Amino acid sequence: MYIITSTYGGTDWHYSRTIYEQLKSNGSYNIGKEAVPEAIADDIAREFPYVENIREKIQQALSEKNCFRFAIKTEDTDSEGKITYEDCESCEMNGQIYLEQEAVFNGSELTFSRDYAFGQVSYLTSYYVEDIPDDQLGYIVTEDFLAPLKGVPLVQRLYHDIFADLDVAQNYAEGLKLHELRYPKSIVTFLVCNRQETSLQPWYQREMEAIRLMEKTGQTYLDDSFCIFTKTHIENLKKLPTRRQLNGK
Repeated sequence: MYIITSTYGGTDWHYSRTIYEQLKSNGSYNIGKEAVPEAIADDIAREFPYVENIREKIQQALSEKNCFRFAIKTEDTDSEGKITYEDCESCEMNGQIYLEQEAVFNGSELTFSRDYAFGQVSYLTSYYVEDIPDDQLGYIVTEDFLAPLKGVPLVQRLYHDIFADLDVAQNYAEGLKLHELRYPKSIVTFLVCNRQETSLQPWYQREMEAIRLMEKTGQTYLDDSFCIFTKTHIENLKKLPTRRQLNGK
């Protein structure tokens, strides 16, 4: 089994962004079916070491398909440099207590929400578990532009087709040069995918058209013809002469 997390959130919807991550368990992306609950619990628990028995409670929520709720404490450092955790504020309204910072794991929907400042800032992580046949196993590496425009949480750009070899894909990801833009911020994202299903997605086909045109015109994704948005990038590339035309052939 393979697990991808998608985390969406921010101060408000105008500037919220989406980040994808491929989970590992014991150093492997291939996670046994029986180990999926533990992998999800470990992913959450590493951020909240102060929650007692958090791994067991997350796995129980998964097993019983219910919710596990807890308060998010504020991390601080004492005079000796040791990390401390302070309880968050709370308020009562209409007989109900509301926490300033709260987290909820939904074992039925496989989602994990975090609310801060009484809900003014929120993040939602969704866990996607997929069984990919070995003969369809592939890897994609993208440059992800985070919240490039108001209301646009993410733009994923692909500069290489699906990899069949894990080591080759990881080496490519480690060496991928990002655009040095003031805004938006971009990151390298490495994901495991189903080759056949991914190749049929409209997003992937558009990215491959851009790659084909870059090869045809001798451009790279770092040249001036590039645009974060694929449609505009393709339009820019179609206006350029091809390598054959430049060589007079």
